[in-house]
Amino acid sequence: MDISIIIPVYNVERYLKDCLDSIIQQSNEIMLQAIIVDDGSSDHSQTIAKHYTMLYPDIFEYHRKTNGGLSDARNYGVRFAKGTYLMFLDSDDYLREDACFALFTCLKKTQADVVLYDYISFDEHQQKAVTMLASDSGFISDRQYLLTQPTAWNKIVKTEAYKQHHITFPKGIWYEDRATTGAYINFAKRIYYLQQPLYYYRQRTNSIMNQQMYHPKMLDMKTAIAYMLEQLDIQRYHDEVEYICISNLIYQSGERLLPHHKKEEMAMFVRYMNDLFPNWEKNPYYLKRSKLYQSICKAIKQNHLGIARRLFHLKNKMV
Repeated sequence: MDISIIIPVYNVERYLKDCLDSIIQQSNEIMLQAIIVDDGSSDHSQTIAKHYTMLYPDIFEYHRKTNGGLSDARNYGVRFAKGTYLMFLDSDDYLREDACFALFTCLKKTQADVVLYDYISFDEHQQKAVTMLASDSGFISDRQYLLTQPTAWNKIVKTEAYKQHHITFPKGIWYEDRATTGAYINFAKRIYYLQQPLYYYRQRTNSIMNQQMYHPKMLDMKTAIAYMLEQLDIQRYHDEVEYICISNLIYQSGERLLPHHKKEEMAMFVRYMNDLFPNWEKNPYYLKRSKLYQSICKAIKQNHLGIARRLFHLKNKMV
C-alpha cells in the first residue's frame, strides 16, 4: 500500500460525494487506502460512505464510532493505516485529480519524511490559490516548516515515523492542527515543499475558522499552544515558537475576540503570552512584520482594545 488517506466524516452529506469522487479519480498507478471514519453522523453520510465502500472495496474502508470530534476521528483512523505514507482529507474538501500521483512521485524522488503543498481555497463564488512559501519547490529547514500554516490536510508524512512518535491530535478542542503538526519536526529529517495546489479547501460560513459569532471554544487556543509547547524544544526553536505564540495568542485571538468586546478573555491571553515570553516585542520575526501588525499587537498588550479594534478595521479595509 502506497498512501493511506484518513477521512473523518460528520454530517457532511452535502459535500461527501465530491470528497470521495476525488479519491476515485486518482491515478490507478498509486495504491490507495481511503479510511473513512464516521464520527457518529446523524444524516445520510453513513449511507453515502457505505455505498462507496461497497462499489470500491479495494480503495475504501468504512469505520463508525461514537462522536468524539475531528481530533478523535483522525486518531482513530491512524490505527488502520497500512500505507507507506499518511495524509488527512477533511470530508467537505477534495483532492486535485493528480494529487496522489504528484505526491508519491515527489516522495520517491526526494525521500522526504514530510511534504507540504499548496491548496485552493474556494466557496460558492470564487476560488484562489494559497501558497505556503514564497519560493519554488525544494527542501526547507525545520525552522521554515514551523512558520508555515499548521493545517494537517496539506501535508503527507511517513506512516511508520508518525506512529512511532505517537503523534496524536488533542481531543475536544478547536485549533487541533496548531497543537499538533509542529511536532512533525521531531522525526522529519528531510522536509520538502511542493509548490503545487493539490488540495481544495472549502470555505464554509459555519466552520471554526470562519466563525463570526463569539464561541467559548475560541479560548481553546491557549490549550492548543500549551499542547504544542509540550511537543517542541523551546530552547532550540525559541524565536520561531515565540513568534507562533505572538501570532496566535495576541494577533489572531485579538481578531476573533475584540469584535465581541471580550476584554477579560483577551487579557488572559496577554498574561499567558507575557508569562511565556516576557520580551516578545523583540522577536526578530515580529519586527519584520508591518507597522500596522506591530501596532495592533502593542495596543492589545497595553489593553488599548478600542484602538486595536479600529486598527483591525483599517486592516480589513486595506485587504
